[in-house]
Amino acid sequence: RHRNAPHTRTKDKYRVVYTDQQRLELEKEFQYSRYISIRRKTELALGLSLSERQVKIWFQNRRAKERKLTKKKLQVSITTPTLTPPTLADPGNCTTATNSSGLLIYTPTGDKLKEKIT
Repeated sequence: RHRNAPHTRTKDKYRVVYTDQQRLELEKEFQYSRYISIRRKTELALGLSLSERQVKIWFQNRRAKERKLTKKKLQVSITTPTLTPPTLADPGNCTTATNSSGLLIYTPTGDKLKEKIT
């Protein structure tokens, strides 16, 4: 265990609580490169009073966090389409009506296939 790093007790293991400065430096290094070299890991560990293992694991966790955020952004962009209703794009290209629920329905004119909305 490293002398200067504060710890929190979780069952039989300790979890390091990184200082703001340690997080800032690690984050800056991550922005420079997602993967850290052995030499740079040693330099960072010495400069931040952390073990090389802590630096290595921080980078692994940070990459996992980035993958999770990227996956979430991708899901959001898939589930929220940015389509413009036909009337706004070309008012003369469709007809509008309301269904029994009072929802506005856009139907392209000249379209032979019409969806049944319940």
